[in-house]
Amino acid sequence: MTDHTTLLTYLADASARYDADLSLLGTRWKGPGYHSLVPAGEWVHPTRDSLEYALALLIEGSPANVEQAQAIIWRILSLQDTDPTSPTYGIWSWLYEEPLEAMAPPDWNWADFLGALLCHIWIEHRDRISDKLADDVRVGLRHAAWSIFRRNVQPDYTNIAVMGAAVTGIVGDVLDEPHLLFYARQRLNNVLSFVRSNGGLTEYNSPTYTPVALFEIERILQLSQDDPLCETAEALRQIVWETIATHYHPGTAQWAGPHSRTYADYINGFVAAQIAQRTGVPIPLHPRADQSVSHFSAVDSIPCPVEWVPHFDRLPQETVFARTSFTRAQTVRNRQYRDVVGTTWMVVDATLASINYDSLWTQRRPLLAYWRTADDPAVVLRARFLRDGQDFASAGIMNAQDHSRLLSMFSFVADMGDYHISLDKPADGLFHAQDLRVRYELTGTGVSGQQLDDATYELRAGDWRAVIHTAPAQYDGQPVQWRLDQTDGQVTLDAILYSGDTLPLLLSDRATFKLAVGLELLPHDRPNYPESPTLKTTADQVQALWAGTGLQLHAPIGLLPRA
Repeated sequence: MTDHTTLLTYLADASARYDADLSLLGTRWKGPGYHSLVPAGEWVHPTRDSLEYALALLIEGSPANVEQAQAIIWRILSLQDTDPTSPTYGIWSWLYEEPLEAMAPPDWNWADFLGALLCHIWIEHRDRISDKLADDVRVGLRHAAWSIFRRNVQPDYTNIAVMGAAVTGIVGDVLDEPHLLFYARQRLNNVLSFVRSNGGLTEYNSPTYTPVALFEIERILQLSQDDPLCETAEALRQIVWETIATHYHPGTAQWAGPHSRTYADYINGFVAAQIAQRTGVPIPLHPRADQSVSHFSAVDSIPCPVEWVPHFDRLPQETVFARTSFTRAQTVRNRQYRDVVGTTWMVVDATLASINYDSLWTQRRPLLAYWRTADDPAVVLRARFLRDGQDFASAGIMNAQDHSRLLSMFSFVADMGDYHISLDKPADGLFHAQDLRVRYELTGTGVSGQQLDDATYELRAGDWRAVIHTAPAQYDGQPVQWRLDQTDGQVTLDAILYSGDTLPLLLSDRATFKLAVGLELLPHDRPNYPESPTLKTTADQVQALWAGTGLQLHAPIGLLPRA
């Protein structure tokens, strides 16, 4: 649980934003770019933040704070959709200012997120609230739990599958709903079986959602008294820690790639503090990282399993090269999954990682490197695809990696969205673009770039350099142009597919686009490989080959299948 000093710091900040007229917490809105149509910068009152604040007030426990907490809880309960015939039954909107019917679309996860907070209130603080409010909390919990049951998230949505098991399991146990308890046990068992059969979490190696999964597991172990549910949760906790420990890179104090979902390039202050608290190993923050550590959590931390703690101090050997299966080819509720395999290479002061196949959605890091220099604890290198300067989710990448060398193929992906992978697909399938480009981006202190020859470029920082080998390519009948640009703290190498007047972009019309690129991460004094990749097209596929390296990729001539 949050320590007393952190709790008081959080309460001091939150109290300054409390709106007594609405009994809700206010904040300046900064949404993720989907679900909500409220413009960034608007002053809003989030439901989840407000209920977290109420829980913190109850934990502090003074009479005035308890009274204020009760007012907030009643307000939150009044905003829940309690109509069992409604499509949004049991959930809340994100914001008081934007009711469920105005969202695009509503977020059904809010039954899980707010239900989990209500579980804490019911289990740990029921004696501090009035009997009438306790009755209302019980009713709200039941609505949330049955909403979660009705939605029935599958085990491939790991953190919500776990969180929903916590809510339904706790409600089923303490509110005498045996069907919900049975459901929660089965649901969590399904998650464990799914993770074991695949080799890892579906939201693979995520610096954002792996800790969320860990917190939700710890929430079950803290709040539930049901032995079968807790035994399954503990088995999952061991697996989650293996993922975190085997991808932590001590030399740069970063979470090595590849990442399925992340909102930043560096470990933030909250995640670093949570890892440090559970391992006893300090996790230094990068100067460019989000430094905030004063984040409220009602979940008690459980120490990291002892066998994984040394990984946060040093690499287990001089060179680490690992392939990790995250998803094996299968069908889950009519959705086809392909093999998803991550590759991670680490030495003392550098790491390079890739995923075999994924979208270039803004939250993905399918190609990611960090290395330490004398001037920067961790420069970061990543690959992107930009449509009009914004990450384009309908672009994809395939990778084949051998230690610090990898071959990539870029193309378009079928049935994906624009900025989000699914929430903003154009109804007619038609995108528009004034600029399309693949980008290799190196960010950090003292970064530089240069062209080595007609097909080879170098992005450098300190004693390491990323050598990028390009292959000739065309887009819409025109040759792809490469351009190297540098600003203070960043160097970019762009493959410019198109730049000009607005272009209607029906992806099937340009489905043959393929771009092959080789990359080596090398010490400054090691010569780079002399050859560049080649592309070969046959009747039914495109082959990228990097002769002499053993690396090759095969893709269909048309669009890549949905990632």
